[in-house]
Amino acid sequence: MPSRMDSPLQVTVYERYDFAGEVGASLSAASNGSRFLEQWGVDVSAAKPVILKQLIMHDWSSGDVQKTYPLGDYKSKFNTPYYNFHRIDIHNQLLKSATEEEGEGPAVTLKVNHKAVEVNAEEGVIRFENGSQTTADLIVAADGIRSLTRELIGITPNFAMSSSCAYRCIIGADKLRSLDLEDYISNEAIEYWGGFGIDKIVMSPCSNGEVVSCYCFFPTSKRLGSDAGENAWASSTTPEQLVETFIDLDPRMKKLMLNAEDIKVWRLYRHDPYPYWVKGKVCLLGDAAHPMMPDQSQGSCMAFEDAGAVGLIFNKNFRNDYGVGEGLELYERLRKPRATQIQEASFRAREDLNERIGWSSSSDRPGKLTIEEVCGYKMEEHLEKLKIEA
Repeated sequence: MPSRMDSPLQVTVYERYDFAGEVGASLSAASNGSRFLEQWGVDVSAAKPVILKQLIMHDWSSGDVQKTYPLGDYKSKFNTPYYNFHRIDIHNQLLKSATEEEGEGPAVTLKVNHKAVEVNAEEGVIRFENGSQTTADLIVAADGIRSLTRELIGITPNFAMSSSCAYRCIIGADKLRSLDLEDYISNEAIEYWGGFGIDKIVMSPCSNGEVVSCYCFFPTSKRLGSDAGENAWASSTTPEQLVETFIDLDPRMKKLMLNAEDIKVWRLYRHDPYPYWVKGKVCLLGDAAHPMMPDQSQGSCMAFEDAGAVGLIFNKNFRNDYGVGEGLELYERLRKPRATQIQEASFRAREDLNERIGWSSSSDRPGKLTIEEVCGYKMEEHLEKLKIEA
């Protein structure tokens, strides 16, 4: 790759933690997200993705395959594959891509253990818990579902605990082979059990097929009934507890669960859309702007789209036309309607698998979000249309 060009643009990422305890399961990147990874020069192959080839629906109790949705010519239709990553693998490559000297644009400076506690949106000033302070022309707040910056720019979230929560866990390929469950690796699929109501299992391989990741959804009341403590939601649990939550589930999946590792509880909330994402020199990005249910597998893709929008609006060929305020106003007009649409569709899909892109069809009910709308999205064309309308 060519050396980074001289540029007046300087980017610093202030990270609250130090990455030492980073964990997680799988992370999907449909083409509307993966195309940005490729545009940014991220070494996708080094992130060890599994390219997903199909969706499979199983009977809850027997495990029999009820329905499949082959993705077929997905890459030729949408230009990039449907990748499934382990979170740590793709996070490492995003970090490498941003901070390495090679590539177009200046290398990003990373400062860890910097938790922002005050943000002056109009002046562009950030003060950190460690006592340091900085000033910036543009502040991108990607500080997650519990965003402090969101509240500091005047937004009070309206949210409620979902009727659902989830266990997430992983299991290695060698263990699956020893259990005669190797098809869960070789299917190269997102596989579902349930999904018509609260209970649902979602399973997919990642990390070059060496890990299988599961998200196991169940009623919040079950967890509250056994342990209502606030800290319990962040704790680990046992394989036996996982199986006991799904008594009548497919025996093969129960066998997997009894051998699963890194089982964590995941608390889910439904956030109403926020009234705005931008104030002064600050914009929200990712879960800070639009927390959503995981049932469309679009949380990471929406963050990639947000980042892609910031990059398009403020790149070297575009930023001279707009000041920061005008650019951020355009960012919100570009991103907020689409993210809100997918946020709502993700909530509908929480208890209705027929709302999930791939299974959904606008022909059976107008208004359903389709795979073409999501994966075929062309941000550049959308941006040009907004510029013309302005």
